[in-house]
Amino acid sequence: VNRLPRSLRFYAITLGHVILAVDQPTLDRWRAHERVHVRQAERWGPLFPLAYAAASAVAWGRGEDPYLENRFEREARGDSG
Repeated sequence: VNRLPRSLRFYAITLGHVILAVDQPTLDRWRAHERVHVRQAERWGPLFPLAYAAASAVAWGRGEDPYLENRFEREARGDSG
């Protein structure tokens, strides 16, 4: 992860039903948030990556932060506490 460009670095990420994190404390902190993304991927199926990217593009087009204002991230923040 540290070798990725700064803009692509992450602490935790969901790949299908697998949640990866940089270490155990980070996984413990972000597990609930990432489980929301698992449910989103189940709901959207193979369109999820495209829908996620489109939500980021919409936020960016509105002059908002494409990560923080992405509707999928907002949902994950709200559902995971």
